[in-house]
Amino acid sequence: MRLKESKSVITKPKKYTLKKSLGPLPDLESHVHPEWWKYIFNSLYIKTDADVVEDDSITQQEADIVVEILDLDTEATILDLCCGQGRHTFELFKRGYKNVEGLDRSSYLISRARNKNKEQGYNVKFKEGDARKLPYPSNNFDAVMILGNSFGYFECLDDDLKVLQSVANVLKPGAKLLIDVADGNFLEHNFNPRSWEWINSKYFVCRERCLSSNRKKIISREVITHTEKGVIADQFYAENLYSEESLKNLVASAGFENIKIHGSLTVRSQRNQDLGMMENRIILSAVIYK
Repeated sequence: MRLKESKSVITKPKKYTLKKSLGPLPDLESHVHPEWWKYIFNSLYIKTDADVVEDDSITQQEADIVVEILDLDTEATILDLCCGQGRHTFELFKRGYKNVEGLDRSSYLISRARNKNKEQGYNVKFKEGDARKLPYPSNNFDAVMILGNSFGYFECLDDDLKVLQSVANVLKPGAKLLIDVADGNFLEHNFNPRSWEWINSKYFVCRERCLSSNRKKIISREVITHTEKGVIADQFYAENLYSEESLKNLVASAGFENIKIHGSLTVRSQRNQDLGMMENRIILSAVIYK
């Protein structure tokens, strides 16, 4: 969720494990762990994607879109699903939405969110959990949002559907879903097969990308290097590619209606070197009537 350093107090990250790069590879797809999303979202993720996910101005712009589309009263109950370190959760809370909370699978990112919550004196709830089995009662939320390209990580498309079905269950009748996810059509024809960018004065990351054998996923490889320590990580991930039409069909199959596409979301960061999956995203809303 290529789903991107704040000055908040965080738990001390684990020491990086030096890892030799695997060198040139003819096939990236075979190196992707089926549950890669359990391992990628750590302190390195915050470094590599900081130009987007730690930029307050980008978060504020995205929150403007959320507020406009959802059009909810500030008393509404809102779940920020796959919330990461809580950047959208906190932004909505600061705007007066006191009943917003977040859930994410990454214990590191949830810990980071909880530490900021405590430091700032906020009152936001964060849970660690699986989006396919949400730990909330039925008919609990007025809206669920899945932002920052945090959808489409599972190896099997049925698991993406399970996420939407779980969301439908925890939403009240007439409640809303909002998703922003990478534009699959755009990526299929515009992805950069090789790139590299400086993260800061010490770290840089080299990336390779290709389409999966069935052309329904984009496979990415990141080799993260420290100028003095050498290669820090050589990691792989894959994301399902959704067009507007295929995303609408999937959402409809989970029982949602009144499905709308609200144009595309284009991001430009200050670093603006390799925006990857975050560059061009689809914005979709839907309603569950039950």
